[in-house]
Amino acid sequence: MKSKLLLYIAIGFTFGIFLLQPLLISLHMYDMQGDQGNWWAWLLTSYQQVVGSWDVDQAVTKLLFGLLGVTLALLFMVRQKIFQLTGKRDKLEEIKELIAAGENQQVEFKSTLRWDLHQFKPNKALETVVAKTIAGFMNTSGGHLFIGIDDDGQPCGLQEDYATLKKPGRDGFEQYIMELISNKLGTNLCTLVAVSFYKIEAYDFCHLAIKRAGSPVYLHDNDRSHFFVRTGNGTRELDIPEALNYIEENLMVVNDENQVVYTSANCLQLLCG
Repeated sequence: MKSKLLLYIAIGFTFGIFLLQPLLISLHMYDMQGDQGNWWAWLLTSYQQVVGSWDVDQAVTKLLFGLLGVTLALLFMVRQKIFQLTGKRDKLEEIKELIAAGENQQVEFKSTLRWDLHQFKPNKALETVVAKTIAGFMNTSGGHLFIGIDDDGQPCGLQEDYATLKKPGRDGFEQYIMELISNKLGTNLCTLVAVSFYKIEAYDFCHLAIKRAGSPVYLHDNDRSHFFVRTGNGTRELDIPEALNYIEENLMVVNDENQVVYTSANCLQLLCG
């Protein structure tokens, strides 16, 4: 935040001296001449005067115009911040409405990503459950996964998860999520997941907005590929016949030459390992 503020001050000061000052002086001179002559010539003369003259009077004038530029830059920064806060507040209200509606085919709650609330330690199996849910959303119609929200829709925070990461905090959590998707589902699928964070009652929680994939998504676990879909408010693994039927009916992909890319044969090969 401090570096951004300094950047705005520097830009504003430069803007005030080298743009505002010659522009306003040239307009004043042009007006004093009764709008006669070439305004562009006045502008060039004013700019040359600003750049070439550094006596005491000009230095004071430059300082005043620089401060004017800084003021305008800071007003612009504040305006942007207000718009950002307003947009984030509106987005939080939308998120609260999704949570209040409860779990359904497109909404799932997870208390933690990897911290086992019963064993009081990290549990890799919980990460796999999260990956299953993401795969299920991708294979169905997309959806919203909330981590740090319990089954009753109450925020419980991410502090335990944060503490298990090499880089504690939101950035480290997002990075870990993306690594999980890359390792369990495929690196190319990371682009289908948008990660954001919100706070309710001092509790951080994570929102994953997951898009539907255009091709079958498999969870890779223990040298096997598994196929999951959303059914109601849960995620279910399909056996091989069910998966093949589902893929043919819902996820069959063709290329630009209208040739089927995913056939029953190559899907069966993936599912059987």
